[in-house]
Amino acid sequence: MTETCQDILLTILEELVEGQQKKFKWKLNDIELKKGYANIPRGQLEKADATDMVGLLVSYYQEEYAVEVVINVLNQINDKDLAEKLRRKSAEVWKTRCVAVSPPDVDHRANYVAFVKEKFRRVKDYNSRPGEWVSLEDRYTKLFIVKKQHQVEDKEHELLSRGKRHMEIMRKPNSFEDHHVNVENLFDTLLDGTITRKVILQGIAGIGKTATVGKIMYDWSSGRLYQDRFDYIFHWSCRELNQITGKLSLAQLILQNWGHPKPELGEILSCPHKVLFIIDGFDELRFPEDCDKSKSLFCDLDTLHSTSAALIESLLSSKSLSEACLLITTRPLAVEMLEAQMKADLWVEIMGFLEEDRKEFFKKFFKDEEKAAIAYSQIQENDVVFTMCFIPLICWIVCTTLSLQLRDSEEVVQNVNTTTQIFTYFVVTLLQSHGRSQTSTQNLFHNLGSLAYDGVRGQKVLFDESTLRKCNLEVSKGPSTFLTELLQGDIFVETIYSFVHLTVQELFAALFTFWNKKAALELLEEALMEKKSHLIITVRFLFGLNNDKSLKPLKKYYETDMGISKDELLKWTKKALLICQEQEKQSRFLLELLHCLFEIQDEKFVISALEEVKELVFQENNLGQDDQQVILYCMQHAREFRRVKLSSLKERHMSKLLPLLRKCRQINLSASGISLCTLHEVYAHLLQRLTMTKLHVAYEEEDGIYFAVEASCEGDPCTITLDNLPEDAAVAICDRIIPVHPGIVTLDVNGIKGGEAFVNGLKNSLLDSACRLESVGFNIENPRLKAFQDICQHLATHHRPRRFLLFRRYDGDEIHFGYLAKDEEKSGNRFQKKKKNEKRENEAQNKWFPWPFLIRKMREKQKEDSIAVLTCLPEEHFLNLTMWVTSTFTPLALYLDENSIDDERMKTLCENLNSAQYQLQSLSLRSNNITQESIANICSLFFCNVAISLDLQGNPVGDESVKILAACLKSKACSLEKLSLSSAALTEGCVPAIISLFSKKNTLICLDLSFNDLGDGGVKVLCCALKDKERHLEKLILENNDITNNSEQELIQLIKTTASLKYLCLDNNNFSSSAKARIYSAWEKYHKEEEEEVAEH
Repeated sequence: MTETCQDILLTILEELVEGQQKKFKWKLNDIELKKGYANIPRGQLEKADATDMVGLLVSYYQEEYAVEVVINVLNQINDKDLAEKLRRKSAEVWKTRCVAVSPPDVDHRANYVAFVKEKFRRVKDYNSRPGEWVSLEDRYTKLFIVKKQHQVEDKEHELLSRGKRHMEIMRKPNSFEDHHVNVENLFDTLLDGTITRKVILQGIAGIGKTATVGKIMYDWSSGRLYQDRFDYIFHWSCRELNQITGKLSLAQLILQNWGHPKPELGEILSCPHKVLFIIDGFDELRFPEDCDKSKSLFCDLDTLHSTSAALIESLLSSKSLSEACLLITTRPLAVEMLEAQMKADLWVEIMGFLEEDRKEFFKKFFKDEEKAAIAYSQIQENDVVFTMCFIPLICWIVCTTLSLQLRDSEEVVQNVNTTTQIFTYFVVTLLQSHGRSQTSTQNLFHNLGSLAYDGVRGQKVLFDESTLRKCNLEVSKGPSTFLTELLQGDIFVETIYSFVHLTVQELFAALFTFWNKKAALELLEEALMEKKSHLIITVRFLFGLNNDKSLKPLKKYYETDMGISKDELLKWTKKALLICQEQEKQSRFLLELLHCLFEIQDEKFVISALEEVKELVFQENNLGQDDQQVILYCMQHAREFRRVKLSSLKERHMSKLLPLLRKCRQINLSASGISLCTLHEVYAHLLQRLTMTKLHVAYEEEDGIYFAVEASCEGDPCTITLDNLPEDAAVAICDRIIPVHPGIVTLDVNGIKGGEAFVNGLKNSLLDSACRLESVGFNIENPRLKAFQDICQHLATHHRPRRFLLFRRYDGDEIHFGYLAKDEEKSGNRFQKKKKNEKRENEAQNKWFPWPFLIRKMREKQKEDSIAVLTCLPEEHFLNLTMWVTSTFTPLALYLDENSIDDERMKTLCENLNSAQYQLQSLSLRSNNITQESIANICSLFFCNVAISLDLQGNPVGDESVKILAACLKSKACSLEKLSLSSAALTEGCVPAIISLFSKKNTLICLDLSFNDLGDGGVKVLCCALKDKERHLEKLILENNDITNNSEQELIQLIKTTASLKYLCLDNNNFSSSAKARIYSAWEKYHKEEEEEVAEH
């Protein structure tokens, strides 16, 4: 029984699952219909099953239109497989042509699929010998494909960019997200409903067009691609079609891959829309000389034609098998000719490899992840080559070259192929694979070189047809191997051309100058001018072409004498290097010149060129691995350098650099990702001939160990800084350096806990050394360890401490130890001083004091000697450490801030300190829990007739404490220099006691009474008392004391009569704006002659 359209509709609708049925009904009720038709009401659809819906569809739309409606609805709910199945089955019902069927015992399609799978499962490399094959699955790597054509501006940016920037442009959002397309989606229905039948796949030479269609064939035959879309896919290579000499019909061409018996064409073409023809390499298809490509002839299946081009034309123009699908690959320059013969539904472009695809290619090529990583890392640092690795052919050449070097070694050897060699291999490989004769190639090289040279000099990468004609380049005769095209213009469209990348253009420009002496001298002269840095890669290629190994592959295609001699190149090189030595900020140009020397690979030439080069300083350059390799090569061929500064070095280059350090009188190196063993080797080599003046070693999560080292022939003092290292590594470094380097004056170890092993190791290193450390800093887990105390006493035997520090910033932090010698100023420790100066400058720039911080130039702060800072220490360590430090080092100034000292502990502390019998001059007890009960004990620490400083900020001592303090100090005849009672719970009742502190000597220069409650009464009394005394007061802080306008006159009078006053703080009080203005005016009037400057609180 013959199947009807209603039967097919029922079968299709029954295949819809429940969720899809609901979507189908909802969309069917809402779909846009042809004029004269109405939507089926929602009420009739809600409870209708598949049989009911078929009845409704036929009654509303009749059979033929009902099928079309269902197909549209299925597409809109994204069930494209069912839509295609309905389209195919309904076409079979309606077709009228009889189709012959092959005998049932032969499965011709299965035979063909097996043949295709076997044919495309393996490929040949460019350098394969007979019988050598590579698995397609093992080699093919996904390529980045985009829809639509580039805007001219985008293409120009892509051509000019290199390295990471080139990668960013390739995958920018408007290309990557909106226009990116995968191979499996090439024949999807377009957004406007167009069924995709004809696709153009374009790409430059070597970009992977043939590999892509080969992968399509293999995946289809393996059941992974287009299974519901195409019953048959045929692949025709235009290069192979050109070899056919006899007459051929379209039927013969289709059936050429079958043995016997052959199937009937009716079986293959029964559903022509399910057949895909792939035409690979349209740009290579040879048309007869008298062929008019604008008039393609109709070809039926059996008509014999003298050329395969006629058959292809017939398919393209839809005059044969008009329902069949087509995929045509071509280079960009043939797109215009192709579009004249065929209107494509979609055209896409292969852009090449993105970064992740390049990595994948390297992995597949080497089949060894470690070697692949080494090779990829090597090439990633060479911007010129890495950029061109978007072309799979370049990737293959690079991998082939590096694999030969990595075959018997774990790293790339020094004589790695130069950039010029890689690009000449690229050019030659393209020429070999596209079969050009020597005569045609010689002319092509000259003409392309002329175009490239003029473009490079004029910084031009896009060319119109008239420019090509001036260089004797005719696009119709196909220089498409190295050129690509794109369209520009809004109303009048014009075709413009470019080289596949700027680097290829620069290579051809260099070839032109290599064979043209006048052009070479012109290029070299311009390269020395300012703002001509764009010429340097062309110069690099010119040097590379003077290397016989680079030039040899090209000689087969271009026979001519060399234009410029090596002597002339050498003369120019010496002149350019001299300019670099004489001018600052020429490190980039110097590096490029070293690249030129590397490209030429001529030992005698390089030695002569470097004779007068005394410095290799690359201060601002982040050196890539290719840069480092080039520098090492040049250092090997130089006699001696006065100074060498290199940064961003890697492990593999450090081992090669070490023997070369003997040629340097002063070095400055930095490296990352190196081993501790290599680090030991570095300073072992340095200390044989030079004196190390700075070493900074740090551990970074991403890069591992980083170090920076400076050394010279001079005997300057040495600074060592170790950051975030494992403690055993820090111990190992100290053990290797400290005993053998007597010039170390500073050791700063950060980011460690300072456990017992570290402390013991450091102690042993110090006791075995002759160095006299003047500045030391590290964290200490237990400061009561004997080894730690031995270190401190050892330091004190050479230099008494100017500052002794044991502190925590917050509870729970590690305890930090710091030791600064008295004569640190004489140590020449420039590094530390520089850091301090930078810090002060930054603070000065960032501070802003609004009114009423009234400031004049303060007298230069006197440096305090013999200071011990013991702040925020754990309770269990505090008392013992304080006693040990004071008895061992007898500091004159003692800072015991934030130690939670209460009255009881203060009493114990004072009793112990008094028994030590040393002369304390300054005491800071900020932010403890001291009350008036401790004041007498505190005063007992000070000797008679001594000028002292006392800081009780943040302690709730109250008014009575001030009275006790005044009485005690008066009884000892002690005078005050500085007194801080900020946040001490004071009122105006303490003011008379404060006034009494002003002794006859009147030495008080700083008084801080901020954050108390003196009020107007207390301030008035204080101001009146101060104006009647002979004063030296420079700093008075009355911030946040509830002062109002009532004290205005007294304050103005104080300003007027106290000439010594440099700093007055009245912030956060209750003055009116007018009172503020009057006080400020008084300050300006009486202190105008002094220079304003921010004083230190």
